[in-house]
Amino acid sequence: MRKLLVIIVIMLLSTGVLQAAPAAPPVAYEKGVVVFVGPLDQTMQKQYHMAQGELVSIQLTSGPETGKVVDTFNFVSDRSAYEIRVKPGDKVIVAVTSDLGRTSYHVSDFDRFDYVYVLGGLFVLALVVFGGVVGAKSVLVIAFAMLLIFKFFIDQVMVNLYSLTLLTLVVSAIIAVVTQVVVSGVSKKTLAAILGTVGGVAIAGILSMLSVKLMHLTGLDSEEAMLLKASMLAQIDFQGVLFAGMVFGSLGAVMDVTISIASAVYEVRSVHPTIGFKELVRAGMNVGRDIMGTTSITLILAYAGTSLPLMLLIASQQNAPMLKILNLNLIVTEFARALTGSIGLVCAIPLTAVITAMLLKRD
Repeated sequence: MRKLLVIIVIMLLSTGVLQAAPAAPPVAYEKGVVVFVGPLDQTMQKQYHMAQGELVSIQLTSGPETGKVVDTFNFVSDRSAYEIRVKPGDKVIVAVTSDLGRTSYHVSDFDRFDYVYVLGGLFVLALVVFGGVVGAKSVLVIAFAMLLIFKFFIDQVMVNLYSLTLLTLVVSAIIAVVTQVVVSGVSKKTLAAILGTVGGVAIAGILSMLSVKLMHLTGLDSEEAMLLKASMLAQIDFQGVLFAGMVFGSLGAVMDVTISIASAVYEVRSVHPTIGFKELVRAGMNVGRDIMGTTSITLILAYAGTSLPLMLLIASQQNAPMLKILNLNLIVTEFARALTGSIGLVCAIPLTAVITAMLLKRD
């Protein structure tokens, strides 16, 4: 049903029907707390022209009317997964509209982001308490990476001046360099990890580009992408956005593997200064093989976890031809996303082992 609504909206946007509609009154969003939920009496049913729903009283906690208690009708039918069922004490987002001098209030959604702050605080606390100085450095590099992606990369995607492929690789390289240097310091071990990361991500990037081209992936595998394409950001290269998502998705796991390999080879060299080049590479590969299985399954499970509804969709289509289902754009996209990142991760292991051995033996 949701997919059908998205398609209808796209068709209306493309034909200009929605653009010709009169402008809707402006909507302001404020925070509130539900203080009462109850049934509608006959007078209220006539007022709201609805019989299937409930009366919700909300105390506003933000905006110019902070502290005011407002009443609104909340439609419920027990048949829609997208209805918002509230109870006293729930934090909600209230849509406030003013039209012809009359102000209306509606429950827009739950106010969830306060809990995100709590989880974020616990995450930072755990890093600092258990990681000490390294944990604090990790907080800094995470903040830097998010800032770089949201404030630089996204802005560049919006203006659409540069190649998304080049932009993605540059941003990935910057994140890899800053992360490894800040966390591990300036050393040959860090340099080896950086070069291994760049090599592994480059391989994942090449495979991602080939997958997008050869598999004819459109990048329009989500409702959000389809709506953006139809309405606001039609000029954006959505295949490039898909490529960027594949590369960024593998970057963190590749960095984790490369620093582990470089550190292991560095420690072996510290204990046995006379060890040969082949022995150093072999030591790195031995450690890499142990890491390879767990890290690759971690990456696959991460993608699988985000694709559970998709897997349920596949499993539920018992009478549909699997040839058709397995070749759908959104399904092939998820396979390509998981496999290209995993291949880049696996290839980063021998690259890092060889690079680290070469740098250390140059001493």
